[in-house]
Amino acid sequence: MAGALDALVVGGGPTGLTMAGELARRGLAVRIVDKALEPPPDHSRALAVQARTLELFDRMGIAEAATARGLRVEAFNLLLQGGRRARLPMVRLSELATSAPGLFVIQQFDTEQVLASRLSGLGVALERGVELVSYTQDDDGVTCTLRRPDAGVEEVRARWLLGCDGAHSPVRKGADITFEGDTYNDHCLLGDLVVDWQLPDGELYVSPSRRGVAAAFPVPGSHRFRVILILPELPPARGAAPSLEEFEGTMRSLIPVPFKVEKAIVLSRYRLHHRVASRLRRGRVFLAGDAAHIHSPAGGQGMNTGIQDACNLAWKLAAVAQGRMPAWLLDTYEMERLPVARRLVDSTDRMFGLLAGHGPFGRAVRLVAPTLMARAFGLAAVQRRILGFVSQLNIRYRKSPLSVQIGSPPARGPRAGDRAPDVALRGAAGEVVRLFELLRGVEHALLLFTGPRSDGGAGEAGALARRLAARLGGPDLKVLILGAPEAGGYADPDGRAHAAYGVEATAAVLVRPDGYVGVRSDPIDEGELGRALGRLFPRRGEAS
Repeated sequence: MAGALDALVVGGGPTGLTMAGELARRGLAVRIVDKALEPPPDHSRALAVQARTLELFDRMGIAEAATARGLRVEAFNLLLQGGRRARLPMVRLSELATSAPGLFVIQQFDTEQVLASRLSGLGVALERGVELVSYTQDDDGVTCTLRRPDAGVEEVRARWLLGCDGAHSPVRKGADITFEGDTYNDHCLLGDLVVDWQLPDGELYVSPSRRGVAAAFPVPGSHRFRVILILPELPPARGAAPSLEEFEGTMRSLIPVPFKVEKAIVLSRYRLHHRVASRLRRGRVFLAGDAAHIHSPAGGQGMNTGIQDACNLAWKLAAVAQGRMPAWLLDTYEMERLPVARRLVDSTDRMFGLLAGHGPFGRAVRLVAPTLMARAFGLAAVQRRILGFVSQLNIRYRKSPLSVQIGSPPARGPRAGDRAPDVALRGAAGEVVRLFELLRGVEHALLLFTGPRSDGGAGEAGALARRLAARLGGPDLKVLILGAPEAGGYADPDGRAHAAYGVEATAAVLVRPDGYVGVRSDPIDEGELGRALGRLFPRRGEAS
């Protein structure tokens, strides 16, 4: 048997690559294998990279490399009859403050290349052509049988087995976890096209019509789009790829603007599914990504959700493996991510059902919906809701055992369990520093807000912050003082950082490695804060 591993990751897509990279970065012994000798054709895979994913890429140090390979989507458009458009710019809303606002289109091959290059820098290589044949688990680990490309068999022992191996996941099946859901009774066509039309490049278009729905996603390249056509009817018994004549004819019946297909790079036909695993963990086996949830492409959520699964689980596995945090931490993975998956499938199911519904009612909705949605696009509340959902910046874990609110929650700003927003601060020399830059590569960070600086001094709050920083700071907890530069912290001269976090006086905010608020104390209660941190970091509790 090969040497024992901390984790064996099965599946070499974005979820598996993220998982392996995040574990290896934290010092765990990891292998990652994938049955396929080569990745599947890129035309059938994910395009959208959401703002929340780019924030996570920024923490990994690969956001710039990823966005350099793609393009920013400038707006979402609803095509109306006569070629009119209702346009929703991917604007930056203050409530959704992020260092990478909007939506990027990056072909999955490129996303995987960036993630894989990071992996190689950590001393881990994706092993292609290696198949998980079977496994058994006990209290101490998982024994896995692998088949190599040369047909040789290898036995591997790992503390944890991580199934990132797609919708047909052998890991999920081996754990006897049900995959609940169904297949849509719709006919879907996909074309990777070069299209000559008057619609601007770099924008996304959706066109509901009596016959069905069309969506055109911009792809890097002049006039290049990935066009998806959804018809509320059963597909032909034989699923052969459509001819250009069939595809173009169907496209003309759905899109109310003149166009000419200059080139068809790929044409295909497929079915859509909506399923969620009944659980995400069985003993030492965990599921993430498409192995745990699949759904319609509405909103471009799939790959992004899998990457966030990986970021949620990886830091927890590392903290437990290294004895820094208690074993119950691993239970919170399913507690936090399974409700997200279920809500996502429910949301995309409703969206898909609305736009691709069958029968007279479905046709009527598609005729009325564009006009209603066009009016709604002008409302700030609607924009905030749409962009918050699509960007995945509004995901939160308020009911998690890791989310602890001490004192009254803020009226505005992130509560315990919410995503921690980025803010601008001032360093000792007056330079602008982004909070996310300070959190890059950091595990837990404790933000100590000393209060808005309108009074010109931090006083007792600064003294308390210095005392807490000296007592609590260490290798597994970085402490940042915000608002009192004379206390060794960062200035917030205009109070915007305090406002973004909803701090009126003082507050302590623990930011988790995946960018969510864990413990929050309003105002700072030294005793309660120490007890909450001691529960998460037992060694620290014993030391204090």
